[in-house]
Amino acid sequence: MCLVSMYEQPFANGVIRQRSEDFAVQELPLTEFEGQGEHVYLHIRKCDTNTHWLAAQIADYCGVSVMDVGYAGRKDRYAVTEQWFSCYLPKSDPDWDSMHIEGAQLLATTRHSRKLRPGDLAGNRFEIQIRDLDPLPSQALLTDRMEMIQENGFPNYYGPQRFGHDNLRQAEEFIQGRQKKNRSMMISTIRSHLFNRYLSNCLAEKTIPEFGPLYGRSRDPQAGEEHMSAEDKAFVAGLRRHKVKLGERRMIEKPGSFNWHFNEAGLRLAFTLAPGCYATSMIGEILNYVDAGAPVE
Repeated sequence: MCLVSMYEQPFANGVIRQRSEDFAVQELPLTEFEGQGEHVYLHIRKCDTNTHWLAAQIADYCGVSVMDVGYAGRKDRYAVTEQWFSCYLPKSDPDWDSMHIEGAQLLATTRHSRKLRPGDLAGNRFEIQIRDLDPLPSQALLTDRMEMIQENGFPNYYGPQRFGHDNLRQAEEFIQGRQKKNRSMMISTIRSHLFNRYLSNCLAEKTIPEFGPLYGRSRDPQAGEEHMSAEDKAFVAGLRRHKVKLGERRMIEKPGSFNWHFNEAGLRLAFTLAPGCYATSMIGEILNYVDAGAPVE
């Protein structure tokens, strides 16, 4: 899908995730932990490791069901990330010093009264190194673009990580009833695709509301349906058959604490984003990037 930019097409090119440490993410907790309760909270730094896989390893070590392990959000696999996991352990603690999981380092533990659930975070802090800038651009021009983003924000597109290399095709099969696995993932893929289409159309028309629809069950047509292709209308109809709850998402986001500096490797960015926002969506407004850490199709 070709998405419309909020600004003029970027003139510079660069590479992200050439090394895992080039893409660092730190989860910002939503609340202070109580220090007591039935759930142990584990602060973990992981590298080149899948969040869901890591949760399963924690469950296995603790001797509990993976359903007893919670986390606030999936973090990028090809990166160095810090996030919290919760584990339901009301009676005792395992020997945490003996827990060794490939690609993971336990930083701290505490306790809390509630399980950590998706969305239970204040946001994420990113530090990203962009390499191989080409052509070697004027720093002043790139700085102008970043100052515009700092002031006016960027389109809150769902990033390519949301879609994998085959999720949208599987979602089509799901809607047609030919695939019944991964219901939650298929619905998320469909709604992300439809939202990106809506946002892109609004940018093209230069009429951008504050929020855009996450399509679902509704008696009345939702914004943007009148301009949809037959394929996208079929997606919406499928969401309604599955009784998916309506939602909304902010159309334009602004990075917090955004700063940058040029170095010998290229350009280094540091910023915070609200939960559910994609750093790659912001970077795509600064320059045309190649993601060296993206899975090969």
